[in-house]
Formats: sequence, C-alpha cells, structure tokens
Amino acid sequence: MPTSVSVITAMTENGPAGMTVGTFTSVSLDPPLVAFYVDLGSTTWPVLAEADHFGINVLGAHAGDLCRAFARRGAERFLGVEWSPSGHGVPWLSDAIVSIDCTPHSVDRIGDHLHVVGRVEAIAQQRSDEPLIFLRGGFVDMSAIADRGAGR
Repeated sequence: MPTSVSVITAMTENGPAGMTVGTFTSVSLDPPLVAFYVDLGSTTWPVLAEADHFGINVLGAHAGDLCRAFARRGAERFLGVEWSPSGHGVPWLSDAIVSIDCTPHSVDRIGDHLHVVGRVEAIAQQRSDEPLIFLRGGFVDMSAIADRGAGR
C-alpha cells in the first residue's frame, strides 16, 4: 500500500532524536488526535517516548534523502539537518511540508507494533510540496496527479 512518510521527533536529554514512519494518520478532529505505528523492535521509540511532547514532520516529495537519514540505525540522524524548536521545544524539520506538535494521548500494543496516538497542540505548514509517498521499496512521483488536479 502506498504510504506518506513522516519523521517523528522529540527533544531528549541527549539532544534531538527522530525516526521515520510510514503510518501517520488523522484520528479525530474533536479532540484533535493523530496516530502512527512503531515496530516493537524500534530502538528509537523508547527514547522519544520519554519526552513530554513529540513532533510529526510530514515529508514532501523532495525529502527522500531525509527519509532515508532518519530510517538508518545507529546514525547521527540530525547531522546536517536544518530544524527549529516548536513552542514546546520539539524539533520541527525545516524540510517538512507540515510539522505537528503533540502530547502523548495513548500507546497500545497491537500485534508486533505500538499504536501511538498524540493530541495535536500546534501545527504549521512549512512548504507546499506534494507529499513523499513510499511504495514497493521506493518513492512515487505524485507531480503528474497534482498537475491534473491543478487544472480544474
């Protein structure tokens, strides 16, 4: 299934931390809730889960390298990445099309994943690119579809 790509971020006692997910979705408008899934084997999620706030940075079509950087294991993922702190100190990636500041709402184990739900505290559109879409091990170019819709 095609999925959009987001980077989950938080400020930790050791500095900014983040990881790539391909499962971000809206859950509720009232209250404003969003969600994503994390593999139980993730070594980054336990670090992010310690924070009072976390960010969801929705990546645009131009950000394939950023997606890969935050998907690597054991690497310094923020090296060379431009970001700024949200009002709660959450790293908002400058190359994200939308950044969302959340407080944890619930975390439930579902099979071999955690279902993480966050309450939206702040949101900012940073760019107007098409979203980065992942499908069958690669990225899908959505520009042709976007161009068709622009002519209506």
